[in-house]
Amino acid sequence: MTIPTGERKVASNGVIGMLLVLITEAMFFAGLISAYIVNRAGAMEWPPADQPRLPVGVTAINTVVLLASAVSLYLFRRRTKKLNYVARESRGLLVTTLILGATFLAIQGSEWVKLIGYGLTAHSSLYGAFFYTLIGIHGAHVLIGLSILFYLFYKLGRHSDFEVSENRIIVCSMYWYFVVAIWPVLYILVYLS
Repeated sequence: MTIPTGERKVASNGVIGMLLVLITEAMFFAGLISAYIVNRAGAMEWPPADQPRLPVGVTAINTVVLLASAVSLYLFRRRTKKLNYVARESRGLLVTTLILGATFLAIQGSEWVKLIGYGLTAHSSLYGAFFYTLIGIHGAHVLIGLSILFYLFYKLGRHSDFEVSENRIIVCSMYWYFVVAIWPVLYILVYLS
């Protein structure tokens, strides 16, 4: 059935739904970031002298890993759109995205373990509480994003029609791009300032 031009949807329901989710998530992160900035501005010393320093160098490399995951996802989307189907070789780029995202999460987790060992905990100071809240919530979003991308990988292997697959790719990519885009803001705000 052909839909007359005047009645065609501008975006799928999935895209509109994901936009609403991402707007909500952006507002949530804006609230957390605002609270962090206000509390940091009101503190006499930030970070407190008795608290360990954050691993800026390792996290910079980890930031590159996360940004690379967005590039591999972009290449996957572009190749799939160009071919007009999901080729097995193209799915390798999606696997690369999953591996890079999991690597980011693993490195963050190992850094957390070290920081806790050095005495930076959520209870050690307001600084520690904000660090674990902001970075932890982002980590939870990365984990959710990896789950979404794994779901996408699974569904693409089930041979559905290309229009459905393309819509799934767009919707899942939107979430991952959001997760990747918010990280440099957090890195600069929490690690570098």
